[in-house]
Amino acid sequence: MDAEPNDRKIGKLCEYALRNPLRIPKITSNLEQRCFKDLRNENFGCVKAVLCIYRKLLSSCKEQMPLFASCLLGIIRALLEQTRQDEMRILGCNALVCFMGEHCHISMDFDSLSENLRSLALKGLHYFQTFEDSLRLSLLLLLL
Repeated sequence: MDAEPNDRKIGKLCEYALRNPLRIPKITSNLEQRCFKDLRNENFGCVKAVLCIYRKLLSSCKEQMPLFASCLLGIIRALLEQTRQDEMRILGCNALVCFMGEHCHISMDFDSLSENLRSLALKGLHYFQTFEDSLRLSLLLLLL
């Protein structure tokens, strides 16, 4: 899939998730499976589309974040572990920064995720010591 993700379809999916929060775990489980399959097959356009969906879910379904946080963190971890694909690692770091940005703005109890997030941020920093200063700064701020 070389084309850009379809914003209209992503918006409809997120509206559906917002109206039907009990369906979010199934939606995100399918997205996670699809993302892992596409990573294995090196179909990076689809991986980018999945991350666009999660970015939209983060902004539109903040109250339901506990329903999809673990799937998103699993995807981020997998992206950060892509040793041959710097572009996928960058996507993983950007997704982590987006997640943390939304995580800091909600009052949900995410104490159980704190150590996991910290280890992901450290992993992102390790991979991106030579990349953009703004990305490294974002990851450093996550550790504070």
